[in-house]
Amino acid sequence: MANPGPATIVTVNTQSPYSTERTIQTIAVSMTPVAVATITTAEQSFGSNGVSQATAATGILAGDVILAVNPPSMTAGVGISGFRVDTATNDKYYVQFVNPTAGSVTPPSGTWLITVARYSSSVSTTPGTLSSLPSTVQ
Repeated sequence: MANPGPATIVTVNTQSPYSTERTIQTIAVSMTPVAVATITTAEQSFGSNGVSQATAATGILAGDVILAVNPPSMTAGVGISGFRVDTATNDKYYVQFVNPTAGSVTPPSGTWLITVARYSSSVSTTPGTLSSLPSTVQ
């Protein structure tokens, strides 16, 4: 009996060569969040159109999607519980902080890394709605 050689598994690449994503990019933004009150969550807005803090222009568009937010360091007692892009205003995004402690805590200041995905639907007239998503994946 002949030796058939090592066992091999071949997987056919079934992924489409087309994608609705245009780019995924990580940007560095200097942010100074404000204090988060005790035992609460607080959403703060940032970007050149931010209310909590106006930062330098980020290039984030309404309809982009934030995939990750990485602070410059960790502060005991405060965490990130969510993040999103404003669906109507370019260069405005939100980070939601949670403080479960018995006192006010301020998230760290410095250069935050924000990973943003821009889909081809970001240029839609109705960003953030299901109608702005592509109907089919090519």
